[in-house]
Amino acid sequence: MVTSVRMAPPLPLIFLLMIHGVSSADWGVSYSSSHICALKDSSVIMNCTYTYPTGHQIKRVFWTKTKDKKETEEFPDLSNDTEYSQRLQYLGDKQQNCTIRLSHVTLKDSHMYYFRFTTDKDGKWIGKIGVTLTVTDLQVESPERVTEGDSVRLTCKSSCNLTDRATFIWYRNSQKILNESNKLNFKSVRREDAGRYSCAVHGHNHISPAVQLNVTYPPRNVSVLINGSGEIVSGDSVTLICSSDSNPPALNFSWFKENESSAVGSGQSFSALQSGRFYCQAHNQHGSQRSDAVTVTVKGHLVILYISIGVVCGAAVIIMMLVWGIRRMKKRNDTQESQMVDSRPHHDRHKACDVELSNPVYENVTADQLDDCKPELNSSVYENLPQNNKRL
Repeated sequence: MVTSVRMAPPLPLIFLLMIHGVSSADWGVSYSSSHICALKDSSVIMNCTYTYPTGHQIKRVFWTKTKDKKETEEFPDLSNDTEYSQRLQYLGDKQQNCTIRLSHVTLKDSHMYYFRFTTDKDGKWIGKIGVTLTVTDLQVESPERVTEGDSVRLTCKSSCNLTDRATFIWYRNSQKILNESNKLNFKSVRREDAGRYSCAVHGHNHISPAVQLNVTYPPRNVSVLINGSGEIVSGDSVTLICSSDSNPPALNFSWFKENESSAVGSGQSFSALQSGRFYCQAHNQHGSQRSDAVTVTVKGHLVILYISIGVVCGAAVIIMMLVWGIRRMKKRNDTQESQMVDSRPHHDRHKACDVELSNPVYENVTADQLDDCKPELNSSVYENLPQNNKRL
């Protein structure tokens, strides 16, 4: 029987292996999260710790990123980069904490980031696992066109799952909608739900571009407009216009006369030549609807003639009454003036008598023409009058 004996290694070799293991374990960089999905224009915190052997003192600490082809330096310091210097803040120290904050991140900031440090004994270390940062914006995913009554879902999408728990905000035509999920559901969409939709995350300024939700529906609120009066003379016509609310707009219109089954016309406008009640029917690919009926009345020429004569006669009567009123008013004014003359004082009425009748000019004046003046004539005046002019 052969017995195999396994010899233990010499003690110095074991000691050397232990020293090597401790030495390797003392150098390192640890990140709390190796992948971060951040929303555009937000701030990102990359938590980090690092270790190094006892007896070393930290000389330099900095963050770097995946080297670009244009960069000549092996590990560029982001704090010296103009694209980062105003946005990068080192929150750590020169002992164990290497956390940073990167503000107002953009889509261009999507990179792998590393922490690197050096010591006073030419010790250098970089955490090559790094932190992968993905910056995303928001987009609303919506069907291009839906029909009224359909079940519709809008989704606020990002290129990655946001690391922080997000509460979403929805807007329709810039007005906030009460909904906290990244999905907006319509069990039965209505035409009033049409509009421009956008989304955002609570606590962030970034808002997605707006997307138009187009809701199609059959014609509604169909009505007929009469262009002019509904009463026309025989031989003339009246134009009827059909209008409706629909999406897409109605392009086909049919015209009917009440109590008649077949259409009497087509097109958005219709010329009615006869009396009756007419209505229209608007159509699109989603359905149709008819309007209420309007009345068209056709009158003969004789009726119109009677109406014209009546108007002329009425105008003549009004003119005659105006003339009569003017004449009556003038006559009343003349009567009032005459009464004012008769009411003047006695000496005013006989002002013409206050003259010297002995003047030869009055030789031909008869006495009866001076009856009104008799009371004022003295005897000497009568004595000078010719005998044939006196009336005793």
